Amino acid sequence: MTDVLPAWAAITDWLAAHAPASRAALRPGATVADVRSAEYELGVSLPGDLVTVLMAADGTVDAATLDRDPDEYDPGLFLAQYHLLPLEAIVAVRGSGGSVDQLWGPWIPFAVADYSVTPWDGLAVDAGGRLATFRQASNESPAGPLTAPGYGSLGEFLDSVAEAITQGTGPLLAEGLPGFHRGALVWGPLPGDGVPWRPTYPGNNPSA
Repeated sequence: MTDVLPAWAAITDWLAAHAPASRAALRPGATVADVRSAEYELGVSLPGDLVTVLMAADGTVDAATLDRDPDEYDPGLFLAQYHLLPLEAIVAVRGSGGSVDQLWGPWIPFAVADYSVTPWDGLAVDAGGRLATFRQASNESPAGPLTAPGYGSLGEFLDSVAEAITQGTGPLLAEGLPGFHRGALVWGPLPGDGVPWRPTYPGNNPSA
């Protein structure tokens, strides 16, 4: 297990200073009672690193509930184009019933590309903090643990997100670039002409 709070604080402090729309998408932290209730519904214990993050911020709000332009990209997609799931959504994605689904095994989904649209795909974490990807459309168990740089563990992933947005460096830049879209941190470049997106660090933009 690692101390994920420094990286999480670096991410949220940067959002507050530079991408207020994304910072506003974060929900208040979960309580111990909230965590225990989710664990009871799932029938499994949540990984310690994930609990630490969720007690700092219980995921992001559903963009469908926000009053925003339909062409506006979701401000909650600041974790390298993933949402941090709230506890209630973790239960919904993994499923409840007090038993360990054989398709999930030790993995707990914690981030998805869009939790308002099913089937979901995203990232999962196990008790050791290791990450895996999952795609519910394929009806397969999460493929992992991941070994790609920046994705070896939840701690490594958050460190890499923090490095990318605060320094403009790190392994995640190989997949996308952090940038600004209407006050939000959105990873791009975004498709379409005239989309109001600009890279956080213009020197990293391949089209600049």
